[in-house]
Amino acid sequence: MALFFGAIFFYSQSSQAQIGAYNTMVGVTGGTNVGGTVKQFITDSGALDLLVYNRWKGWVGALLFEHHWDIREFDGLEWYVGAGGHYGMWKKGKGIPPWEYKITQDYNVFGVDAIVGLEYNINHSNFYIGGYWKPAYNFADFTDLWEDDAAFTLRYSF
Repeated sequence: MALFFGAIFFYSQSSQAQIGAYNTMVGVTGGTNVGGTVKQFITDSGALDLLVYNRWKGWVGALLFEHHWDIREFDGLEWYVGAGGHYGMWKKGKGIPPWEYKITQDYNVFGVDAIVGLEYNINHSNFYIGGYWKPAYNFADFTDLWEDDAAFTLRYSF
């Protein structure tokens, strides 16, 4: 896996993502989770993306590094891949994580994430729509792999 992301990083030196028009994006996500996102470009094609969202009546925060590439055949469309980490919590009496029928204690999870997605600039404006799939592996014994995290995004760039 590390070799895969290393190869993507070195290949990316020749890529040209269309990020010259913006450095920061804020927005909302909706799908298997509902929340918010802030993306900050730190290089010409690399960005840090903070996702904070509600899932199973608990909260999860993920920080990801993403690498963006233009899709030359479609003006305004780009794709990205990345990786990072997450931390989530469910409070007794409030959250309903899928690994428990009835929550009897607080649960906290942390682990690593991968992400792949598409973003489209709407009519060369400051608005972007997109979607992503973000599998995650938890280091807590009872949760393991979450392969079903997917959402649509609506972001505003400035």
